[in-house]
Amino acid sequence: MRKILITGGTGFIGSNFVYKFLELGDEINLIVRPKSNFWRIESIKNKLKLHKIDLSNAEELERFISNLKPEIILHFATYGAYQGRQQDIKATIDTNLLGTINLVNACSKTDFECFINTGSSSEYGIKNKPMKETDLLEPDNLYGITKAAATMYCQYMAKKHNLPIVTFRLFSVYGYFEEKKRLIPTIIKSCLENKKLKLSSANSVRDFIFIEDIIDAYLKAINNIQKIQGEIFNLGTGKQTEIAQVVKLVKEITQSKVKPEYNQIKSVQIEPKTWVADTSKTKKLLNWHSKYNLKNGLERDIDWFKKNIYVYEEKQ
Repeated sequence: MRKILITGGTGFIGSNFVYKFLELGDEINLIVRPKSNFWRIESIKNKLKLHKIDLSNAEELERFISNLKPEIILHFATYGAYQGRQQDIKATIDTNLLGTINLVNACSKTDFECFINTGSSSEYGIKNKPMKETDLLEPDNLYGITKAAATMYCQYMAKKHNLPIVTFRLFSVYGYFEEKKRLIPTIIKSCLENKKLKLSSANSVRDFIFIEDIIDAYLKAINNIQKIQGEIFNLGTGKQTEIAQVVKLVKEITQSKVKPEYNQIKSVQIEPKTWVADTSKTKKLLNWHSKYNLKNGLERDIDWFKKNIYVYEEKQ
């Protein structure tokens, strides 16, 4: 039984890892906020160790880490990814940058096995070709700026102190327990219920990657951390897809007759013509590539959604 520490474990991506490590039989410790919403992990809450710790409080965090001595740290806590409604400047800086710095510093004083920092494709800004880890970072919002700075700090500490830290820059992750207002749950829910589907541009593009692939990459990194420490990796499929194509696939899988209404919602950010990962480094150094294409991933996601749609109605 390994001692796992997860930040952001009540969120979409973090909660999927909570379920996975529970399945693997590990001891799971979550750092949570006083106002955390536990709807994703309500059914397993009694099997977890919950700790109300403020990541922006360096002294409190250091005492906690010193006592807990976690072996594996997965850092998912973030703020500002939802540009339309997460605009608090202080919260963005405190969570994404200061919280990461404090967590890395606290862990650096203990003997841990692996620390995975979760970065974002937003660190790159808008590019006209597939994004590479060596690209100049040109984030076009505060979220991307703070995530980029956090990634750089993690790499700096890994190299300066020879620490087993790695960062994954995630592209557009979808899957189980995703927030219902996000794109893919919106499309799925509309198609399953045959309700109106209002969207922004049909031509917006993303590199959509299924949550199962993300979990696979993190587990592989944990098992190979000594070979890859200090590195930054893209996690994407290497293929971009237009929103209209996502709608088409979901309609086919659900056999829905819903007619999407495009340009009904204003986009909260500049929509690039290219948004796709260059995954050559991840394939080479980590020997990882996505196993799910968009159709396979959506089929699994829709199947899960049908069985769990009630949690969206009750808890969110």
